[in-house]
Amino acid sequence: MCIRDSFLTDGSVSALCDELAQLLRAPIWLRDQSGEVIIPVWREDASASGGGHPWSIVTEVEGRERAFQLVSRTAAECFDPAPVPLRIRAGLLGAIVLCVPRDADPTRADAIRRSLGLLASSVCDVCEAQWTLRQRIKELDALYRLSALLTESQTGLGSGPAGTDIDRLLDAALALAIDTLSVDAGSIALIEEGRDVPTIRAARGLSRDWTNDTETLSRQGVLRQAALRGEVICVEDLLHDPRIEATDRIRAEGLVSLITTGLLDQGMPIGLIRLYTHRARVFTPAEGELLKAIAEHAAAAVTTARLRKLREQDEAMKRQVRLAASVQRRMLPRTTPNVPPFDVAAHYAPSFELGGDFYDFLELGGHLGVLVGDVAGKGVPAALLMSSVRASLRAHAQDVYHIGDVLKRVNRALVRDTLDNEFVTLWYGVADPVSLRLTYCAAGHDWPLLIRIPRDRPPTDRDCQRLTADGMALGIDPTQEYPLGVFQLYPRDVIVSWTDGLHDAVNFEGHKFGGTRLKLALLELLGREPNASAARITDHILAAVRQFSGLSGRTDDITVVVLRVNER
Repeated sequence: MCIRDSFLTDGSVSALCDELAQLLRAPIWLRDQSGEVIIPVWREDASASGGGHPWSIVTEVEGRERAFQLVSRTAAECFDPAPVPLRIRAGLLGAIVLCVPRDADPTRADAIRRSLGLLASSVCDVCEAQWTLRQRIKELDALYRLSALLTESQTGLGSGPAGTDIDRLLDAALALAIDTLSVDAGSIALIEEGRDVPTIRAARGLSRDWTNDTETLSRQGVLRQAALRGEVICVEDLLHDPRIEATDRIRAEGLVSLITTGLLDQGMPIGLIRLYTHRARVFTPAEGELLKAIAEHAAAAVTTARLRKLREQDEAMKRQVRLAASVQRRMLPRTTPNVPPFDVAAHYAPSFELGGDFYDFLELGGHLGVLVGDVAGKGVPAALLMSSVRASLRAHAQDVYHIGDVLKRVNRALVRDTLDNEFVTLWYGVADPVSLRLTYCAAGHDWPLLIRIPRDRPPTDRDCQRLTADGMALGIDPTQEYPLGVFQLYPRDVIVSWTDGLHDAVNFEGHKFGGTRLKLALLELLGREPNASAARITDHILAAVRQFSGLSGRTDDITVVVLRVNER
């Protein structure tokens, strides 16, 4: 910083020095940090007489180290030069030099020195206020431009490929930092996912060799680690700092001074910014705070841009999931089959948009096939596996009448194509509308509940039984056999099959709905409405589950299938 360039350009201080010099009858001049005289000095003027000033103006300064040497030997023998430094928070501005007469009365000499001190103090106060004002203006301008940068990142900078917007943000933030702090070069690096060393994403004033080199500047990366903790690190001389080891690279690049700090998002480092100069420079604490503010705003802009990209990707994924859910629902039966005397109804409610439960009705040469299945897991993987299992079941069921053989073939295919933790539970039954005989198999699935409704009284617990059948879940053991179950149906019989999401529905106390509550709900309805249709029974079951669980939410898919044997 130079007083000539930054502060005392209006001539007020020099004029004040001139007036004071004439009052004190002693030379006074200003000099800057390097010792260069920046206002004319005085020399003895022998022609002066009377009350005139015995010094005349020297317009050209021939030396910078000690400006008072320009005073004549006689003046030098007569005066003691008394330089008073001009110093503010930004550093040393220069000095005011007063030559005190050697033969001056001590009291007068002290008064002269006090006057010089007061003058220097006044000059420093003015310069300090001016410097502070300029700093505030510079900081406000930087923060305003950074806020605009952040706003751009929130509204979107473009529709280019991922990463393009972030690179533009970083380049703009770096240009702002270089301009605001008046440095020669700089870079911003980000910590990419899966990498420990930050990758330079924006650079100015640096060669390609420098930006492509991942070698750390300091020993064991101590400066980088400190910067990533949020500290502001300043190095006045990179070539002679004991912490620096990449001196050959630094010398080849022509870099001398460094200031750096980290880009932090909620205390977590996401990158760092480095600024360099080609000449030695001492960075002030105020400049460090300004760089930190720039880094904080840049980190916020980068995080916002990343979140916007993630939000766009998430919206695209949601659209795909909604399309997949629509396809999945179309794969379920759109209508119930018309196979008298059977009345069937079903309800499917996934816990997510995509689920792993499924049901199906098959018309097999006049017979009615009923499928209820549950794929392990939820979401997209379960939905994909569900589609595969349903397609395989339909394909084999059309060609193979024996139910056990159908499940064996599907099981072998699943074992071959799935992982160890992927399996399917299933109940599959085929009902003959003429003989009313039900043939069924179970593969690790909950046994359906059959309620036989008497004609002369409401059904009770003794009218309920489970359609038991042993068999391991599909997709585990390729040699598994599936025993066949046979049951004789009668008019008014009701069979209810479900997936485990029905049993596992919980209330706010964490209690499960369970099989007992399901049975009681069915007996209560059929006691009042013994001729209730399959659809009415299905609705009643779902209402009972909703009343029990309230707003606690579902944790699993729920599927209910009801088959009722009507009177002929």
